[in-house]
Amino acid sequence: MVKKMLKQYDTLVQEVLEDIFEITRSDDKKLNTIIKEYFLNGGKRVRVLLLLICANLGDFEKNKKNIIRIASIVEIIHTASLIHDDIIDNAETRRGSVTMNKQYGDEFALRVGDYLFAVVLREVARFDDVRIHYYLADTLKELCIGELIQEDGLYNINTRRLDYLKKIKRKTAILIAFACVAGSIVAKASDEDIRSTFSFGYYLGMSYQIVDDYLDFAGGIEHLGKEVGQDLMNGNITLPALLAKEKNSEFFSDFTRDTTDEKKEEIINFIKNDEEILMNTLDISRRYLEKAQISIENLNHNVKSELTFIMNKLARRDN
Repeated sequence: MVKKMLKQYDTLVQEVLEDIFEITRSDDKKLNTIIKEYFLNGGKRVRVLLLLICANLGDFEKNKKNIIRIASIVEIIHTASLIHDDIIDNAETRRGSVTMNKQYGDEFALRVGDYLFAVVLREVARFDDVRIHYYLADTLKELCIGELIQEDGLYNINTRRLDYLKKIKRKTAILIAFACVAGSIVAKASDEDIRSTFSFGYYLGMSYQIVDDYLDFAGGIEHLGKEVGQDLMNGNITLPALLAKEKNSEFFSDFTRDTTDEKKEEIINFIKNDEEILMNTLDISRRYLEKAQISIENLNHNVKSELTFIMNKLARRDN
């Protein structure tokens, strides 16, 4: 029943994509083509879908134009941050395709990301509700801090769980929380519902990133479009690696930028073959899902059902 209800959003997501192409259009045909191809190259549109669902807590039809526009803004932010991420990480693939930085060079990719952020700033200026500006500014600030923390934390085996949780809040959870709260604000939902959607997005985002980090060891190409253990190969210490260190600290006694790929592969194999580490990772993810569910207990029944359906799909990484 809920799955059937969600089909109604397919058309709306397409409207968001068309809106993105409209507001990112420039006089540069090459730039237009590259941006369009990038947005069309896969992606689950999770943030857009969550925003559209949360917008049903208010008057969707009356505020539809602004809801579509704020959804476009969220997707553009997400895309621009991925482009910048790939430059920082020197990534070669994204969603199974060559990254923009590898295809066109770091400098060009950086400018495309900057251009997209400039579009965001222009378009958000059209919104009168000061809460949108506050939440957006805070979101962008946290995204930037997250990148700085991740760069500084590379190969730092003294990373604590708290450090990791702060990092994924900034890397992933904050933008999902913004998507949910922006949809409810623009649709003129109640203050209570607005607070609930932000909490839901935050907890869901935390769980979502932890599952991603789990799949980096247990998934691979079929789930993430990249090889197993790429985070560790790049020196990024995620939750499974922290749990592995707690279990066998000797593996990480000399983990530095000079650590050989062979040594990294040994650690990766240890983690991906240790069921306890992987299950403990998923257990921590589930705790955040439980908090997300509690956050929406008092929402409209249909919205609550749809958000719960999406939450469970993301937890299982269903298509």
